Amino acid sequence: MDARRLVDEIRTDLRPVEEEIANHAFPRAIESGSVPIEALRAFAGHQRHIVASDLRSIALLVHRYGHTSAGPFLIGVQEGERTAQDRLVVLARRVGMSETELESYEVSAGGFAYGAFMAWQALYGSAAEFVAGILVNFPVWGSSCGRLSRGLQEHYGFDPRETAFLDGFAGMPPLDEPALSIIQEGLDEGVRAADVHRAARLFQAYEKMFWDALLEETTISPPRPG
Repeated sequence: MDARRLVDEIRTDLRPVEEEIANHAFPRAIESGSVPIEALRAFAGHQRHIVASDLRSIALLVHRYGHTSAGPFLIGVQEGERTAQDRLVVLARRVGMSETELESYEVSAGGFAYGAFMAWQALYGSAAEFVAGILVNFPVWGSSCGRLSRGLQEHYGFDPRETAFLDGFAGMPPLDEPALSIIQEGLDEGVRAADVHRAARLFQAYEKMFWDALLEETTISPPRPG
């Protein structure tokens, strides 16, 4: 099967959940400056544990696939996560959290589910499944991060250094060219298109679950129907 056609089909199928994330109440509230800045503590606390877990997961993927054509792509993702980990400390400090508070933050099951699934992918998934998942998910995540960054700078007085964690994800370059090559290679070697589709669907579902969990832990109220 052609990788580009498969990814196009996945994106079409996942458009409804992508729209739910794009209109989610949590980033919208930060973007509009309508909630106390303390609401961002849940975001920072969860991201501390998710990023730390993702770094381990990606290191395992590099161990498994670093010798293949996927190696440079995975190493690039790993470097991006490592940079994000350092930048998160600055963001957290701005919302009143020390590094000790970040490390001791108790994540919710829904808020950590994305990181848990990435660990599952690192153990059991193919490079094609993982790469397809982040190819579809990262632009959605980056868009939400961009909205948070704009809201924090406009309404809460954050400077670019304090939003660098968010801006790094918001400004990610397009991944299609290298990612599609890795996905195609996996398909040619026998990875099932259904498994690639499932990985992307679950990454996107856990992304929405993350925002839902933050909504539950803060004073932000979801919009009323109608």
